[in-house]
Amino acid sequence: MKASIKERKLMKLYCFAALCAAGLTMARQSTGEELPVSVQLDPAKVICQKFLGFGAEWDSNSYNDSGVTDADFTIISKRVEWMRLPIARIMMQSKWCYKGNGRYDWNDPQMKALYRHLDVCQKLGTTVLLTDWGVERDWLKTPDVAGMEAPKYAEIVSTYMDYLLNTKKYTCIKYFILVNEPNLETNDWNRWKKGVENVAAAFRAKGLDGKVAQMGSDQSCGDDWHRNAVDQLQGTLGAYDIHHYATEELVRTGRLFDYYKKNWEYALSRDPKAKDKPFVVAEAGCFAPGFSAGNNPLHLDSRYGVLMSDYAVQAANAGSWAVLAWMLDDDSHRGFTWGMWKNRSEGLATKPWFYTWSLLSRCFPAGATIIRADLTSGDVRVLAANWDDKKSSEECSWSFCIVNRADSSRTVRLQMTGGPRLSLNRYVFSKTSAIIDKDGFPVALEKLTCNLASGVNFLCEANSVCILSSIGDERQKVESASRR
Repeated sequence: MKASIKERKLMKLYCFAALCAAGLTMARQSTGEELPVSVQLDPAKVICQKFLGFGAEWDSNSYNDSGVTDADFTIISKRVEWMRLPIARIMMQSKWCYKGNGRYDWNDPQMKALYRHLDVCQKLGTTVLLTDWGVERDWLKTPDVAGMEAPKYAEIVSTYMDYLLNTKKYTCIKYFILVNEPNLETNDWNRWKKGVENVAAAFRAKGLDGKVAQMGSDQSCGDDWHRNAVDQLQGTLGAYDIHHYATEELVRTGRLFDYYKKNWEYALSRDPKAKDKPFVVAEAGCFAPGFSAGNNPLHLDSRYGVLMSDYAVQAANAGSWAVLAWMLDDDSHRGFTWGMWKNRSEGLATKPWFYTWSLLSRCFPAGATIIRADLTSGDVRVLAANWDDKKSSEECSWSFCIVNRADSSRTVRLQMTGGPRLSLNRYVFSKTSAIIDKDGFPVALEKLTCNLASGVNFLCEANSVCILSSIGDERQKVESASRR
């Protein structure tokens, strides 16, 4: 069939455009210039509609031994409040309140330390995962309790939960976890399962089952426990949680996403009610050579801020409802260096990764919807979230986290068909940028007006984290900020 004159002209124009595009690509390749990383956002592709937030483990266990004063706690509380900490996992030990022979001491110093943490969470509306760490190790042994499957243990747990929920009125406690990492602590599935069932029965007897849900399996390095929990305890557990400490290689290659996707999909495929149950990363951290239970070799290294941000983005994009870092501070446990700031003997100084995790906590609030961000780069990760903050009837609020793992800067282009026009605060964490105020809190570099419909470009430094958010702090002034 002969082409018309119009068709021949269009064909020439098409060829010319193709040649120009090819020439531009070749020129960029020859000069080493990278093409922008195109990120297509689609609000219709929802990953999680009830996000619970980026939180942390925050334990009172060693606050008394460390000598944390009221003045110290004021500093700590101010940081937690700035983070708007949406979710926290908090340790409980039965021996703190149960003293044997049916006697409870609600004014034990350890209980008072616990109340101080819970008071802050109650004030902020922070969701608390209260975790009883067990009764079998020497440092956890509780009077009158032979083992974790003993009915007496469930009786003690239900008694102190009744006190915390009904007498102290801590409505912030939404979930209860029986035994920290039971696959390592108890190492007997049937005994742990019996303990969980005992607690469920004790909660029902006291009318607590409508106020708090049980979460599990809380396993670490034991995915079979997660699968067993889904298969055998789905009628008892109201939420699923996992601990995972990833290698740098697992995070850098993006395979951490696959790990969480696989585990959450197992629950979704086997538990008919799983779609309404939170999937929680209850302990998140990254290993490095020389690590131990108490020591994180990267805790003062700026690259840990990038590494943990990458971890957070992958876990959330895989369907996690919450990701909790291990841990908030070094005073939670004696001799630990996993916190976002040092212990009181070292002046409570913040560490580099406080910058990134505090922003994730603050800028991706509970109730946000995580949407899919489609991109093809293996060096760049993007997390996108929106929520209705009731402040504007015209548009939702938004936050984006861009993690550039490349050793060179990359231009990232965010675009959303029919997307909104937004005012976004831009924060940058890299080797050359981490601007903070006098309290050590992150300060935005600038406030930008962004039209997502037409697309907007962001230049991201090598090995950096860029957070863009509708949430800001008008009290902070860049001119009064200092550099880390």
